[in-house]
Amino acid sequence: MSAISFPARGDADVNTTAGRRLRVAHVTVTPEFVAKILIHDLRRLAAHSDATIVCVDGEALAPVRAEGFRVINFDAERKIDPMQDVRSIWQLWRILRRLRVDVLHTYAPKGGFVGQIAGALARVPRRIHSCRGIVTGERMPRWKVAAARLADRLTNALADRVLFVSAADLRFSVERGLASADKVQHQGSGIDLAIFARARASATARARIRAELGIRQDAFVALTVGRYVEDKGYREIAAAARELHGAFPRLHFLWVAPVMSGEDGVLPDDFIADSGLAGVVTRVGMRDDMADLYAAADVLVHASHREGVPRVVMESAAMGLPIIASDIPGNREVVADGQTALFFAVRDAGRLAAQLRFAMENATPISAMAERARTHVQHHFDQDRLSERVWGVYRDMVGDTPMHPAA
Repeated sequence: MSAISFPARGDADVNTTAGRRLRVAHVTVTPEFVAKILIHDLRRLAAHSDATIVCVDGEALAPVRAEGFRVINFDAERKIDPMQDVRSIWQLWRILRRLRVDVLHTYAPKGGFVGQIAGALARVPRRIHSCRGIVTGERMPRWKVAAARLADRLTNALADRVLFVSAADLRFSVERGLASADKVQHQGSGIDLAIFARARASATARARIRAELGIRQDAFVALTVGRYVEDKGYREIAAAARELHGAFPRLHFLWVAPVMSGEDGVLPDDFIADSGLAGVVTRVGMRDDMADLYAAADVLVHASHREGVPRVVMESAAMGLPIIASDIPGNREVVADGQTALFFAVRDAGRLAAQLRFAMENATPISAMAERARTHVQHHFDQDRLSERVWGVYRDMVGDTPMHPAA
């Protein structure tokens, strides 16, 4: 295969391969990841590669299929399930043997674990794993931590290249022996800046979203976006809400908090009511209009206990939305305390409440922080540039080497 160059942004998509197109299988267990994040790379790379998405089925895949991308489903669980994991590996082995792809690209812990084992068994010639976050040992049983570390080591050992969205996760993995230093590469993260630039200019979204969700037009809306699980910090946000609501009756919390199937640590359905926050918190599930929701808010509260590099923080910054975030490595890769955001210690509900109070009472400095964050994200987190980096990895790995082993 001859060398392939990535088309410049704005150029018409053309097939630049001298021979056949590169065949790539993308393996993950999360349909929402495909529809919300991976889809950008799939579109950008479509000019010169044939992609097959191999994923657990879900409604989020419908628009991906509608765009013409090939999707093949297999069965898997997000949590540890040895018997199901064996079945998943067997299914993936059969799929990959039939597809005979040039490159296997896996994502996230479970997709990487079952995908890399199946890829090695199927003799896929080039295998890449993207690490989008590391499971921490905090408040987890030791056996789960040990199992997660073992899975990470095996996944990274089987992959030819391991891409990290987070520089902190890359350092952690190399220092703890989870990945070999000669295999790792910092890919970074990014968002489609054009989407949020367009939405930022919309003057109608704020009023429309508030009316749709029954939120007062004069409310101060604190938005949180994240799966409805404990480690996204909802308990701390609830505690801060109880502390502040009496003094600030206009303060309202909007939680975009979907529940993913097969996930541990999901909060109970009556958590908001039991916390005494009925009428103070509005919760919705998965949304396709996130830019409009950012426009409807006055501040983002991102209280997560752990992250890779949080897209919600990048998106909020691109919208010019002020940010209050937990002081964790992933958040620090996007914003800086006192310069582009306000930080608080993980699980420190009191400090979170104090930062929210400051944001409500000091509009001018908070707006200045938000503007600096917007400029920073525009310069450093452009998804188009990341897609080009991914293609560069494929091109460097493939070169002119014959791809397929003998049948």
